[in-house]
Amino acid sequence: YTMQLILERWVKPVIETSQWEFYDLSCKARDQSGDKVLRDAVEAGNRIGAIFKEPTVTPSKEQSKSMGLMKPLGSPNGAMRKGWNGITISRDTIHIPGI
Repeated sequence: YTMQLILERWVKPVIETSQWEFYDLSCKARDQSGDKVLRDAVEAGNRIGAIFKEPTVTPSKEQSKSMGLMKPLGSPNGAMRKGWNGITISRDTIHIPGI
């Protein structure tokens, strides 16, 4: 929801996004696809040369169980670094007053 809000309010009014590719890297989507969605996102990053990624969760064994996941999931950031030959993932905190 948060990324959709950011896209609608601040990105789409000033940037053409019709050619953008979107990948759902939620735990549920990764679990249901056997992590294919993550592999697809890594491949897209290789092909395109850049990505924008929302924060993701690497669930613990307990969290995996409580979410009903088939198996624990590895770090998506780790998979991206490995798939991009060690290229780093830059992070910056976005401060939103009142949140």
